This record gives sequence, structure tokens and C-alpha cells, in this order.
Amino acid sequence: MKLYQHILLLLLIPWLLSAVSRDGRSTGTLRFQANGVLYTADSTHARGYAVKQTSMAYINGASNDMVIGIEWQGMKGPGIYAINTRAGKAEFSINHKSYLPKQADDYLKITVRAIKQQGAFLLLSGSFEGQLQDRAGNKLKITAGSFETISL
Repeated sequence: MKLYQHILLLLLIPWLLSAVSRDGRSTGTLRFQANGVLYTADSTHARGYAVKQTSMAYINGASNDMVIGIEWQGMKGPGIYAINTRAGKAEFSINHKSYLPKQADDYLKITVRAIKQQGAFLLLSGSFEGQLQDRAGNKLKITAGSFETISL
């Protein structure tokens, strides 16, 4: 049930954020390799952003075969941010199978390279990599992850 709530939230975020966009649509890019397979989010479902006032940051992406949701606190500017079992949240749903940080060696490393301000939001661009696993302990190696937010 919690997985479905996360997926629903990830699907609703673009609609909610489109209210602050000038043309009603958010645009961006997000792609990564998972165990060597390339996944690319739809341009209207790809974004990395932070709320300046709360310093909460988010990276979201979705396509027909994947949905990802990443969030962490303490977004101060460009730099490297880590998500693991103790800090932040990360969930990758690939072909209806969920992967998250479950063990001490699971992580997601996010490198924020550029920030643009748009109203109360900070639009993020950067890269990510890491290792997550499903409930059965199957590992998911994430490489060559990149994201760029053009508008919300």
C-alpha cells in the first residue's frame, strides 16, 4: 500500500508543480542505467528541485517502465549529497519492482552541479549513482544517472 501511495504522489507532483509554470508544463531530462539497462524519463515527468525556504530537495522521474522518487533535507547549494538507510529517501520502481536502500552498503550519491532559481523553487541539475535492493535482496546498480530541470 505504501508503494502505491508513493507512486501516486510521484504522479501527482507534476500536476501540482505545473500550476507554478508559465506554460502549464514542467520540462526536464532524467536518465540512468540500472544494471546496465538505460532508462529515460518523459520530459514532462523529469525534475530535480528544492524548496528554498525549507531546504528540502527532490528528484522525480517517470516513464512507462519506471518511476523514481528521491528526497533529502539540507539542500544548501551545489555539492554532493548522500542517501542511505539513515538519511533521505530513495525509491526506484522499475518494471513494477521496487528498490530502496535496505542494507548498510546501499546508497545513492547525488551530485548537484548547477542551480537556477524560479520563484520559491531552486531548479537542480546534476548526476547520481548508487546501489539499492528489492525485498528479496536483489541488488540494483545505478550508474550514469543525470538530471536537468528546465522549468517547473
